[in-house]
Amino acid sequence: MRSRPTLCRTAVVGVLAAAALWMSADVAAAHGVGGRLDLPVPLWQLAWAASFAVAASFVALGMFWNTPKFRAAAAGRVLPKPFQTACKVQAAVVRAVGLLALAVLLYAGLAGNTNPSVNIVPVAVYIIFWVGLQVVSVLVGDVWLHLSPFTTVADGAARLWARLRNRVPADYDRGAGNHWWATAAVFGFVWLELAFHDNTDIRVLGVYLAAYTVALLAGAATFGRGWLRDAEGFGVLFTKLSAMAPLHREGGALRLRAPLAGLATLPIKRGSVAFILVVLGSTTFDGFTRSSVWLDVASERIGWELTAVNTVGLVFVIFAVFVLYRAAIAGMASVTGDSERELAEAFAPSLLPIAAAYTVAHYFSYLLLEGQQIIAHLSDPFGRGWDLFGTATYLVDFTAISTDTIAWTQTAAIAAGHVLAVAVAHDRAVERWPHRLAMRSQYPMLAVMICYTVIGLLLLLGA
Repeated sequence: MRSRPTLCRTAVVGVLAAAALWMSADVAAAHGVGGRLDLPVPLWQLAWAASFAVAASFVALGMFWNTPKFRAAAAGRVLPKPFQTACKVQAAVVRAVGLLALAVLLYAGLAGNTNPSVNIVPVAVYIIFWVGLQVVSVLVGDVWLHLSPFTTVADGAARLWARLRNRVPADYDRGAGNHWWATAAVFGFVWLELAFHDNTDIRVLGVYLAAYTVALLAGAATFGRGWLRDAEGFGVLFTKLSAMAPLHREGGALRLRAPLAGLATLPIKRGSVAFILVVLGSTTFDGFTRSSVWLDVASERIGWELTAVNTVGLVFVIFAVFVLYRAAIAGMASVTGDSERELAEAFAPSLLPIAAAYTVAHYFSYLLLEGQQIIAHLSDPFGRGWDLFGTATYLVDFTAISTDTIAWTQTAAIAAGHVLAVAVAHDRAVERWPHRLAMRSQYPMLAVMICYTVIGLLLLLGA
């Protein structure tokens, strides 16, 4: 057992982190891309209300959630045959769409118009792909499983090679065995998006897409097709997020289950905890870059100097998120006596609702408003003056959703994400320990969840 000072250190770390960010925020203003949205509620009231919601949910769970529920519900029930047939047809169509999309983006990035405002690549990569597929994965399921052009090409090449050699294709189940490759891949992408000083340069994006494609296919050729499942960063992220979705595939059948239930059976491998913390930390950094503190540091810098400063900030914020989580785990270990590594892996899935909530909170208006640009780009993906579908002159409708709706949706997402995270952590705790010990074990996690809530709101509303 660890000493009581460990619990004190857990609280101190969380309080200091929240206090530091609180001092950097002065007014309640939710932001989307390109503007601020003032809420008619003081920041401190929102922070207290959200923190109270998280704490109250913890108390309610302790009173009414005495046995684990998610693992038993994870398998779900098989949907009727018409749904299975429709899913198979949809899978074939989606694979073709994925291949076509990759081909278009590669050509647009390497040979298209270099003006980011008329080329499809920035909008397609940063908004539709990175943000849109995260949201779809949470709400629907693992669409990337079929959409991924990398898997489609690797599977097709393996079948062709096996046929030429008159052999059975290599075992697909042989994966990388860890998520370190995927962690590096996702960090590389968020570095390009959030730290690199020229992240919308068309040729830079084109080279990135080409290099990423070549690296993945070379890895699949060297280590086997299953390597993609563990090493392809976007695929790992979408798969983890889809564990919260009501639809999933198991044994070749489409199944319906309770939302969040899949987190109870989500495989955690070496590197999985780091992977989740990188995703959560990068979104946190994106919010922090809009704060007055960060603007004072970076606003006057340009070029590679800006890249260097952004890189240090990105790494620092990811490290801070890591420290907060490890503090919660250390406090939990002091109560239960379990190893910190085991607990870190066991409770890592509880961070995924927070990661999803941060994505919605920070990019909700970005997706719904700026994402409309894809309508015009589909008619002229390479910026050549085409109008293939008659939509090239489409203009973004900034009245499609009100500013109040955006602001309240962003705020609600932060609070709801942390409440759901507390529920997932509680379910995992009552699965591992007797009820009383399970409740005590979650005090450090609750403290950190409340800190995350306050920090998330400060970054969203105080930027």
